[in-house]
Amino acid sequence: MANIIRWGITDGMRLAQTVGKELNDPSRYTTEEFLAAGERALKKYPNEWVAHYSLADKYQQMGYYAEGLRETQKCVEIRPDDIRSAYALATSYNLLTRAAWSEKENQVAQIFRALADDIDNVDKRVSQAGLDRTGLAVETCAIQAIRWFERALSLGPDRESRAQLMQDLATLYKRFPQFQR
Repeated sequence: MANIIRWGITDGMRLAQTVGKELNDPSRYTTEEFLAAGERALKKYPNEWVAHYSLADKYQQMGYYAEGLRETQKCVEIRPDDIRSAYALATSYNLLTRAAWSEKENQVAQIFRALADDIDNVDKRVSQAGLDRTGLAVETCAIQAIRWFERALSLGPDRESRAQLMQDLATLYKRFPQFQR
């Protein structure tokens, strides 16, 4: 059974050998320093999955959703049968669908962010900016998010990952009922 979140030791070592070597101080760095180091590492190792995966995560943390989408698409190209690639790509598309959030959904997200620092910093305006940079429509992103969450389900997730995938799909189907099968 596969887990959508966990990395193996090999991935951690590859990240240290690629992006880590590009950092001035691998024990302390800003997100911006990591992004720059990741981009430098990818010039040397363009097919290093873990570097693309890590960059996608950092881009999304910074609200650069179009760039995160580009990196997760590369993850799927490199490892098409890795559940983490499929989940990352689905999540990237899902973040872009938040451009269609109602004001109420946006306000609820702001309240959650105020209560807990570890809640993602998604704002519909940031998602709209990312959507504009991709040239995609919200509906296209929703269809793609559903497709890739379903793909991740087909890759044999463990029980915890399966529950997360089902929750993500249920949320998308609630927001976009026209795409429910």
